[in-house]
Amino acid sequence: MRRLHAAGAAITLGVVVGAACANEGERPPPPVCTGECGRPPQVGTGFPSNGGAGSEDEADGGAAATDTVSLTGQVQLLFDNGRFDTGEIFTDAAEVRTTRADGKAVTSAWNGVDPYLLQSLPAEDTVWLLVTPPNGQANDAVPTFEPVVTTHPDAAGRVNADLGLVRDSTLDGIFSTLSLPLQRDERLAQVVLKLVERSGGSGLTPVVGVSVHADAAADVSYAVSGGYSDVATETDATGVAVVLNVAAAKWPGALVSVQFSGRKTGGAQVRAVTGAVSLVTLVL
Repeated sequence: MRRLHAAGAAITLGVVVGAACANEGERPPPPVCTGECGRPPQVGTGFPSNGGAGSEDEADGGAAATDTVSLTGQVQLLFDNGRFDTGEIFTDAAEVRTTRADGKAVTSAWNGVDPYLLQSLPAEDTVWLLVTPPNGQANDAVPTFEPVVTTHPDAAGRVNADLGLVRDSTLDGIFSTLSLPLQRDERLAQVVLKLVERSGGSGLTPVVGVSVHADAAADVSYAVSGGYSDVATETDATGVAVVLNVAAAKWPGALVSVQFSGRKTGGAQVRAVTGAVSLVTLVL
């Protein structure tokens, strides 16, 4: 078992924030962010890794080399532990898609063994990556969309970030426990929010006692005692809330507004892609 990164950009919430945090081992246009935007130090960045070149939708061009970074890492299938933070190597193929510094789409193939590699991505920025398995139900995996901060490349200009795939069975389990029947709508998106706060130094701790609301969603389910419940009204020690059946859009997705109350207050904007799960860590 390997700790999977909470891929994305951990962000300190101001009035409105959008982003998440990408760590090795625990997640389109960049989100609008107020406050400090960046991944926590435990995220697997700045470590060189080997990998084959990605295939690009269009020819190279645009940003200068000093303005871009490469992104590489593994794809992992997340365990159903209520935390969305650990996983095992995804042994099937998958496509990893994002947007280059010049605004053009770029993809890389994950083959179950060799690290994916995406080049010419914007430096000093947040990029959103969509990982799509070839057959989600057969692989117990759904397309997963998460943000990664590219502000800490190594000397070779490379950022290491493992990406996670949420299990199809995990989503089925969440919907099966709802107090009122609700079917997962493949025309919509699901959003997993991992709410954390700084706990001294560079450490991050899940936030207990935060309620989540989203006008664009049908329901919110909270991780509770290893399971999930929409009867619960706030986060437990995992800090996880799952926003269900959210209005979204095809790649590169749509912005979804969420609000927080209780122990922490504020709001955020995160991206959501039709049929995918957004996996986002927010620092409140």
